Amino acid sequence: MDQSAIAHSGSKFNSEREDDNLVGSVREYSDINERWIRFIDRNLFKYKVANTDPENTRFEVNARSRSMNGFTLARFRTTSGKYKLVRQPQEIGSDGRDRYVVYLPLGGDIEFSQFGRQLTCGPSSSFALLSAAEPLTHIKLGNNDTLCFLMPRVFVDQRLVNGQDKCVRPSEGAVGIGHLACVSLATFARDAETMSAQEFQSVCHMIGDIVLLALSCNADLMSGERSIRAATLARIKGMVRSRVADPDCSPGGIAKQCKLSLSYVHNLFRDEGQTLGEFIKSERLQRAHQLLKSPFGPRMTVTDVALECGFSNSSHFSRAFRQAFGLPPREVLRTRCAWLE
Repeated sequence: MDQSAIAHSGSKFNSEREDDNLVGSVREYSDINERWIRFIDRNLFKYKVANTDPENTRFEVNARSRSMNGFTLARFRTTSGKYKLVRQPQEIGSDGRDRYVVYLPLGGDIEFSQFGRQLTCGPSSSFALLSAAEPLTHIKLGNNDTLCFLMPRVFVDQRLVNGQDKCVRPSEGAVGIGHLACVSLATFARDAETMSAQEFQSVCHMIGDIVLLALSCNADLMSGERSIRAATLARIKGMVRSRVADPDCSPGGIAKQCKLSLSYVHNLFRDEGQTLGEFIKSERLQRAHQLLKSPFGPRMTVTDVALECGFSNSSHFSRAFRQAFGLPPREVLRTRCAWLE
């Protein structure tokens, strides 16, 4: 690998400055598309490429990023090439990057889909918030110049109520606080390389506060009923996560515990593009993946993990796990054991 094309070192979540850069084209590097996807994996989170144009001979990329303590500021400029990037439970479980990301297009349109909602963002007129912890689709059409600002979930949760409900919502970037957020983020991207680590960290917090304030103001325009539905949905999801080890956790039981009708709960999740049963299963499988993969957790067998995550049948667990993550749970456990040895 040409080190002049890619410079990368260290852990994404350490307290030291970390820079990453990728510059190149198909003419220079035949594997530039693969390098580009690996750059995204390192600096944003893991995606699966659903489709590209393999015959594209004009693809060029100029990208850079800087990361510190869970914050990442990145700018991606690409010429030509169509990408459809998909993040599903397999990708979510494999990297565990539970962060929020703000996309601000400076050139070219980007289409996003998440939580059953779709949004198209154009240059400097709007920006979008997405969650790395939930399935999403990102479509880039042709030439593109995009700023990405990633924030740790704990940072967002301390400042924004029901952050997931703010995802994939129209956020005005031409006037008011939204405009201030866009201009501040663009200025930060221009000057970040010259900042000290302490300056970079401080500005990340300030920019994050401005962006989240803009999102909160947009959220205030939501109807009262919509806000109540969002709060109810967040309460249901929190209850599911607290009962993930309970084999009796079911849609009917959750609805009863929340003192809601099952049909109302089903309607809430229909807006999310999934059923409550699918959400319960997904949460159990993601928890299982974390237990199997983490080198710092207790030593557990596959059966232990299945029971810990609410599966009463280990064979059913193994089939569901393989379908979600593309490999059997024993393989994940074997990798962890080899690392420990």
